[in-house]
Amino acid sequence: MALGTTISQRRKELNLSQAFVAEEMGVSRQAVSKWETGQSVPSTAHLIRLAEVLGCDVQDLAEPDQEAQPAQPAEESGSKKDIRMQLAAVFGRVLMLVGFLGYMGAVSDPGDHGSMPLWFFNSWWLGHFAVGAGLTVIGTRDYYYRKGGPKSVIGWDLLFVGAFLFYGFSPFGEGVTTLVTMVMGATALIMMNIRYFIPVWRRDRAPSGS
Repeated sequence: MALGTTISQRRKELNLSQAFVAEEMGVSRQAVSKWETGQSVPSTAHLIRLAEVLGCDVQDLAEPDQEAQPAQPAEESGSKKDIRMQLAAVFGRVLMLVGFLGYMGAVSDPGDHGSMPLWFFNSWWLGHFAVGAGLTVIGTRDYYYRKGGPKSVIGWDLLFVGAFLFYGFSPFGEGVTTLVTMVMGATALIMMNIRYFIPVWRRDRAPSGS
């Protein structure tokens, strides 16, 4: 088996994108593509680093044999990471939406908190929003750099952010505004998950010979 074919096969077994491997290697994505298609050969230093990124020995890449196929533990590990990243991307946005609506509700009706101070509720909901934002950043970075997800998802993210803006500029009452904001945010989340997140983080799961 050629070196380029081995590199490509190992990368796909781990569900890694060429962009992610290139970033870890400190080279361009085109360089990785040329290695895989046999247009060029990685240097010794690059080959050593490539083996580290792909979680195997240099010999497994340079002189692959039939026995060096079980990458099942790494495959399972990659699969679990994909699920975690998908959950981070989805539930991060859910926490952002819940935190935002909770904070706005606490601010607009400060008398509905009993003996608890307003700052406690504000901190509680802002904490939800901050955790959600952190998870969203982690999931989004993985989506773009490791999995090479399509950037057209940005349109749905703009709708999601637009739900927050709608709340601030809505001419309707608080109840209607909250409902519409939830519907807009939920619609964007559902569409992103169905059209982008599920296909991207669950592709290449089935074993293939290519």
